[in-house]
Amino acid sequence: MSEINLIIDGKECKGASGDTILQVAQKNDVYIPTLCYLKGLTPIGSCRMCVVEVEGNAKLLTSCTTPAQDGMVVNTKTQKLFNYRKQILELLFAGRNHFCMFCSQSGDCELQTLAIEHGMDSVRYPYLYHDFENDATSEDLQMDHNRCILCGRCIRVCAEKVGAHTLDLEKRGWSANIITDLGSKLGDSETCVHCGACAQVCPTGTITIRDFVYRGRRNDCDDVVESICPLCSLGCEIKGYVRTGSLTRVEGSNLEGPDGGQLCHKGRWWLPESTERERLSVPMIREGSTFREASWEEALGLAASKMKDACQKGKAGAIVSGLSTDEELSVFHSVFKDTLDLKYFDCFIGDILRGFKKGFEPFVEQGVKPFTAAHNITSSDLVLILDADPQDEVPVTASYIRVNTIINGGKLANISSATNPFKGITDVDIKVSPEKMFNVITALVKAVSENEPIEVSGVDKTALEELAGMLKEANRPVFIFGGNFASDAKAVTQATNLAIASGSIFEDGLGIVPMVRHANSLAAINTVVGEEPWIGKADIDCLYVSSTGLIPEDSQSLEAMSMARFCIIHTPYMVHPLVNMADVLIPSPAWYERSGHFCTIEGERRKLNTMVKPQLNLKGLGEIFSTLTEKMGVKLNRSEVQPCENIFNSTVPADKACQVAVEEV
Repeated sequence: MSEINLIIDGKECKGASGDTILQVAQKNDVYIPTLCYLKGLTPIGSCRMCVVEVEGNAKLLTSCTTPAQDGMVVNTKTQKLFNYRKQILELLFAGRNHFCMFCSQSGDCELQTLAIEHGMDSVRYPYLYHDFENDATSEDLQMDHNRCILCGRCIRVCAEKVGAHTLDLEKRGWSANIITDLGSKLGDSETCVHCGACAQVCPTGTITIRDFVYRGRRNDCDDVVESICPLCSLGCEIKGYVRTGSLTRVEGSNLEGPDGGQLCHKGRWWLPESTERERLSVPMIREGSTFREASWEEALGLAASKMKDACQKGKAGAIVSGLSTDEELSVFHSVFKDTLDLKYFDCFIGDILRGFKKGFEPFVEQGVKPFTAAHNITSSDLVLILDADPQDEVPVTASYIRVNTIINGGKLANISSATNPFKGITDVDIKVSPEKMFNVITALVKAVSENEPIEVSGVDKTALEELAGMLKEANRPVFIFGGNFASDAKAVTQATNLAIASGSIFEDGLGIVPMVRHANSLAAINTVVGEEPWIGKADIDCLYVSSTGLIPEDSQSLEAMSMARFCIIHTPYMVHPLVNMADVLIPSPAWYERSGHFCTIEGERRKLNTMVKPQLNLKGLGEIFSTLTEKMGVKLNRSEVQPCENIFNSTVPADKACQVAVEEV
């Protein structure tokens, strides 16, 4: 884009061709008040707060929608503009119930801030509005229409970033209102995905998150810490608001990214709620059906004794969380692999990660990165979902899929053994039993690459032929591999062959997005995932378990804990049923007290920052394992494994990837 020059309030400002006046102003630190405008959303100019005067134009122009032109002379701070904006604010206050002293968002409201900024101490116009509904039917959100200014932010973020299209505008004039699903209550909505994006972008107290209302205003917080969400492998960027040593709220931070600063229902609610759980603050040892407090020396001594005996018999095991940081995974690897050489060492959801690892291995050996960044979904002309439920597994990718299909016009196909996760917007939906999934993928590979007739017994032939035609025509298809799908490594390999045959090539790898649930699953593949499954099968005398306590443990791992004769649980919380299995409980810092790095499926190594200082009596992972190995009488070896190294190495461009032979099942 060519550079343009404007004069704004007497200051020479540089911008790019295609920028609006507001964008040029923001790039040059010139303040223009806004209400309906929000970075990353389509500007609509409805609030009229951002109006400016342009020399040679008699009208007041909305800066958020007016294209900037080279040589423009713009004024943003004249008395005429000040009076106009103040009048707009008075009309907004007169249009609904904006009595700040009764509003939970008072002090945290953009409308109120602008009113104070413009010296508005009264309203010249009569209050002619009628009472609007306060919709409190949702467990998580409250929508008080009396405080709405009809800025449309919530409508736009729900459509343009979440892709749910839950909210819209009804009626006109004084009776105009935001509605849910063409008139249903928010709590009864069939399309709402409970992400809370609408509440985050609301500039007033209209849509509020119940849990955040009385935790403290943003302006009252002592600190705002940038970090990432540690729940799933997408690694969404977040802001944590800290007040008096506790976390009051979590919000998405990257408004201009493909996710528009949104978080999923897990990140929005689970993270703040985790600060209220019962903490494990001191080591504890089981006595009968209860626990007693113990010193670190006693607890680690008992754990070391049991682990040493089990290691000598070859009956020791360890299960660690894929929500651990790179640094923590390196410590686990150094202890359980390099030092103790455990035969039984794995990660929660190890079977899923093993399936991805083995399925992708032939392509990694070619030097090709076997997957692309999730945000490339929004530029795809076809998305094929393979036995996945993105809304449950990696929820923000579900938003990318909805946006790409509904707004960008991309096609959507689903092959699944379960319910179609995108019912109503799918072009082709094929129901396949898990036993026939491999055969269906193989038939599609042959149809796309060799033009062979396609037919699989018990599967809709017409739908398969239609899908094969779509794959042949697509220029940038993306394939979504679900966790259930990954249980069959051969199916993963064959589906990767299908991606290659379909020309699913991106600059950063093949057009595949694996639904690896846990935040640092990709690093876990390199460090802690075992070669063969053993959880629930091996005879274990002593089992060490590290859990962040953020997400429920899978039933297979819980069963393994109950079968182990002695169980050491290392966790921040007294979370059940996990602690029910423990013989020794060792406390650890919570997610907001930790720091480190994660490997995301976006292809980045992102930083988790400490938001709140850890409790004084907690010990770090390195110190705990130094003591534990010392008491076991072994020397702790330093790990040389780089958690992300092999995953992201790419020596061959994706377009050079070759299909590999797969033995039919």
